[in-house]
Amino acid sequence: YIRQYHQIRPYLTVTKIPNFDPSQLPYWETYVREGKEQSIQVGGTMAGEFTQGLSGGQRKLLLFELIYQRTITQRNLLIVLDEPFAGVTDDFVPFITQRLEEMRDRHNLLVVTNDHVQVLVQMADNTITVSAIDRTKVRVNDHESVDRTVVLEAISLGEHNGYQTSSSDLKFFWDIEVRGNKSLIVVMSSILIFFLIFTATFWNSAPGSETLVVIAGGLVAYFSTQPYLLSLADWRNINKEEAEALLHSSVNQNKVMKCMLTI
Repeated sequence: YIRQYHQIRPYLTVTKIPNFDPSQLPYWETYVREGKEQSIQVGGTMAGEFTQGLSGGQRKLLLFELIYQRTITQRNLLIVLDEPFAGVTDDFVPFITQRLEEMRDRHNLLVVTNDHVQVLVQMADNTITVSAIDRTKVRVNDHESVDRTVVLEAISLGEHNGYQTSSSDLKFFWDIEVRGNKSLIVVMSSILIFFLIFTATFWNSAPGSETLVVIAGGLVAYFSTQPYLLSLADWRNINKEEAEALLHSSVNQNKVMKCMLTI
């Protein structure tokens, strides 16, 4: 399931996404020519912090291609795409329609869109028109006033996704959240620097102030980790959306490892 404004962690390095070939993206050759293919990040905003990287339309295409590659060896999945053309320039529309044609041969696609409707109508087996006034009834092809609940149940058919957690997901977590996480390095450096400065003020102090140093040091560490702690709520929500886009299948595992890392 890809939402219209789907989120993934902005600091992800594209080439480190497991079991994904970014060279299939229609814009990837540009980054190869610029020598940025190994360093380009997904980009975007998380917890109020902006990370430079792909544009919004490029991120949409990345998620679209990710779904395509993750499901290419499977069949009869229900794949929901909410506004796949939103934020994407007309240059990339043929790429999306080609991928849709290939995916519809193997899967049950549900595409929700207001853009390029005629192109999709020609491609679709069935079209469902939803009224902005009465959402309880929909139009299915030439049939008017069909019960919306019945239609949803009829189209919600698909097999279980076969992508499972593997060692590559664990390596991905280590590379992104530990080894390559700049915010974690900043937090650890801040704690070390501020704690050293704080303890320096107690140099040659009278005996008996050890407890004060420990307690105050804990406060220093807590406030140094505040930016990291505040980002955890956004991280949790984005982690779930990444799983919906088949970036990984380890929501709970990632939560456990992130919790251990935070502690």
